[in-house]
Amino acid sequence: MKKIIDFIRQNLIDFAVVLAGFFLLKIPYLSNISLFLNGYVVASLIWFALIRPKMDKRPFNLHRSYFYLFYSITLFGFFLAKIIVREIGLYASPFFIPITLLVLLFDVEIAIVTSIFFAIIFSLVFNLDALGFAFILTNSLLTALLGSRIQKRMHVARSALFVALFSMIFYLFQLHRVDINLMESLVILFIPIVFSIVSIGVLPFIEYASMIYSNVDLMELSNLNNSLLKLLSLRAPGTYYHSSMVANLAEAAAQRIGANAILARTAAYFHDIGKSKRPYFYTENIYEKNPHDELNPKLSHLIIQDHVKSGIEMAKRNRLPLLIQDVIPQHHGTRVQKYFYHKSKDMGEELSENEFRYSGPKPQFKEAGIIMLADAVEAAARSMKNPTAGRIKTMVEEVISGIYNERELDESGLTLKDLEAIAEEFTKVLFSMFRSRIEYPKEEIKKVINLAEDSLGQQNENEDRSKKDQASY
Repeated sequence: MKKIIDFIRQNLIDFAVVLAGFFLLKIPYLSNISLFLNGYVVASLIWFALIRPKMDKRPFNLHRSYFYLFYSITLFGFFLAKIIVREIGLYASPFFIPITLLVLLFDVEIAIVTSIFFAIIFSLVFNLDALGFAFILTNSLLTALLGSRIQKRMHVARSALFVALFSMIFYLFQLHRVDINLMESLVILFIPIVFSIVSIGVLPFIEYASMIYSNVDLMELSNLNNSLLKLLSLRAPGTYYHSSMVANLAEAAAQRIGANAILARTAAYFHDIGKSKRPYFYTENIYEKNPHDELNPKLSHLIIQDHVKSGIEMAKRNRLPLLIQDVIPQHHGTRVQKYFYHKSKDMGEELSENEFRYSGPKPQFKEAGIIMLADAVEAAARSMKNPTAGRIKTMVEEVISGIYNERELDESGLTLKDLEAIAEEFTKVLFSMFRSRIEYPKEEIKKVINLAEDSLGQQNENEDRSKKDQASY
């Protein structure tokens, strides 16, 4: 008995959601309370058999927002389906909008099990025959499967067109139907198209409110004209170039192991946006004197670590997706800034490695782990002299093995098989980047411009003077 009570207490919200959904379908026909309770028990059993096991995995275990969004869409789906069936009819694809939103914002697996749940509960409440149940089930599953291929907004309308054709065929070829209602046929054919427009319209509002983004809007977010990426390119061009290279590596690796390549690429663009706050303290943006030469190693560590905090603040202020916000600290994990740690030891300071660690957490999902690896590999590749295929391969293996041995990938979900595939993909991409081009014949060209030898240094002095002037105001 105690186990049952504990189970109910732990899953109280799930029981409440099933109750609310069942209530929305039954109202106003609630005269038989016993029948209602029996139906609620059946609905709860189906929920915990089909849906709840999927909610114990990523991305649900990363943020509570995923639970709340899923519950909201499920309840909205029941409410909307009842209105559609009552006002238009069973063959009007009643679950098109909620299933489309689920497959875009979550994944095809959660959309499929929810489709089955919708079909079973809807059939029980409305006493549908086998044909009605078969239609609701296949229509919802078709919506989920077609939705898994959506990469652009126009693809939602294409998915709706296939669902509409399926509904029309199912409607026309019923054996017991003799008289075909032309108006009803047109409604069945065109209503999924209308629903696709509604889905596309509400999607940005859901994403902005929940900070859970579909691949459609992740692709738009990766547009290099994004204000944060523009700021990064202007203030920290070296970091911007580094982020672009990391994005190429991460996308290729994610695609190879079946992770979300769009998320990996987009998150890689934003993983170092905090460096735009103090760009001149980071190696890729240092052109002349290194400011860390005059700083205590511990202070240098704190300055470098600050870009993580600044990046998270910028991401939250601009309402970037939750998973991108997670990547900003997780791509460093709890690794040690070894350069400053060894510099501290050489200076005779007795500080432990923990004094030079990033605060973490470690990568919690595959894409974050891939970006951690890509970030480290790209940085190591940039310092290589005379890169050859053999040297690149050795370097990639050493970097990935080092991070694995540090136990930074323990919580990411990446397996050794994944790491081997990632290493192969990184090697291919880096080799193609470093491949030398043919040398063109040199021609005698008359110079029309002539830069002063210290022009870059003078430019940096002017910029520093300008920053000091601004700070005095």
